[in-house]
Amino acid sequence: MKINIELMGALVDYLPASEKGQSVLTLKDESTIANLLSHLKIKRRVSVAVNGDEEKGLEHVLSDGDEVLIFTVISGG
Repeated sequence: MKINIELMGALVDYLPASEKGQSVLTLKDESTIANLLSHLKIKRRVSVAVNGDEEKGLEHVLSDGDEVLIFTVISGG
């Protein structure tokens, strides 16, 4: 299956510079967000939105054509 991903902020470094933080990836059917993060070698804590929906958990199963946004959590006080 193919999914569209967009990485925000410092996460853009997980893709080639020529892709400018956006890419189309081919993953195995029934892949989860955890599988996607492993594929991208992202080991830090991130938030993931799928098709404009709020954050999804690591076990969320992706579907062909999904739009996935991956970003870091910013906190402060």
